[in-house]
Amino acid sequence: MTHRSTSTSWSSKLLAPILAGLLGLPVVFAGGAALLSPSLAKADVTEASCRIHAVEATKDGDGTIPPELEFLSDQLKAPEFSQYTGVRLMESKDFRLEIGKVVDQKFKSGHNVKLTLLGGEEGKLELQTELMRASTSVVKINLLLRIAQVVMIPVRRGEQAIIFAYQCKA
Repeated sequence: MTHRSTSTSWSSKLLAPILAGLLGLPVVFAGGAALLSPSLAKADVTEASCRIHAVEATKDGDGTIPPELEFLSDQLKAPEFSQYTGVRLMESKDFRLEIGKVVDQKFKSGHNVKLTLLGGEEGKLELQTELMRASTSVVKINLLLRIAQVVMIPVRRGEQAIIFAYQCKA
């Protein structure tokens, strides 16, 4: 006689929050399955501000990082960006966020950045961002950022990339 357990195994109970932590999204257990739900973000933080830098990265350059991008030096030298030897700051924009409200700004690169504060708690912010080009969504992602952390989202454009660097605070 075989016995089937209908309860969730200890490994799936353990792995779900670990995976969700890596993805930066809150976890809800429903019938033993882990559901990642951005609508359940903690709302201790109701206002935040972000500065988003649009950085053009090209394959033709000498590897020098200009002074205005020195704060991104470590990230720009990381393996995932090593193919780009030329970088320049295209522009920076400030976003004032209120919980649940979408802020949409157009960048010189032709991209629109939509940013929404989902919530947060001491030292962390939960955001949703969508990068659009010509009314088409290129990237849509939920982020969990620590205060003063920089998150970079690259968008390829031919042989170059536009890197959107997010810095936020509550």
